[in-house]
Amino acid sequence: MRRKWFFAGIFFTVMLANTVYANNTTTVSYTVNPAYTVLIPVDTEVEFNQLSESFGKIQVEKAQLDEGKCIEVSLSSDGVLKNKNNRSDVIPYQILKTSEATPFVSARYHTAGEATPLTISIKQDDWNKAPSGDYSDTVTFTISYVRSEEHTSELQSLAYLVCRLLLEKK
Repeated sequence: MRRKWFFAGIFFTVMLANTVYANNTTTVSYTVNPAYTVLIPVDTEVEFNQLSESFGKIQVEKAQLDEGKCIEVSLSSDGVLKNKNNRSDVIPYQILKTSEATPFVSARYHTAGEATPLTISIKQDDWNKAPSGDYSDTVTFTISYVRSEEHTSELQSLAYLVCRLLLEKK
């Protein structure tokens, strides 16, 4: 019986010693995946004979991006408003960067808050030629997560290509 108590006492002492003197650590880690919110223009009506009409803006509302990455927004359209009753009747138009009055094709964004205001532009001569009717077109915005230009140009540098070739050769 004494033996049992003796071993129980030793076991308890060893457990207490391990508990009191143990040096345990815990690592807490969390991964933040890339995430972003991009706002694009909504449906817009252009008044008759209006040479330029605000089309809203492309805006990065939230952005958590990897280093060397950015958001690219590109726009595609036919560039003509089509008459709903007679598709051969068209009114040519352009979507321009408002600040530069140059056609918008694509833009790259690196941080939240960046924006590109857009304008729809129709020439007076095109308005004058247009038969009456309701016209519309579809504008498609494509949003991509891509390498930033700075990172891309770095990857295309001669030094990078030489290093890459040497590494691939090994």
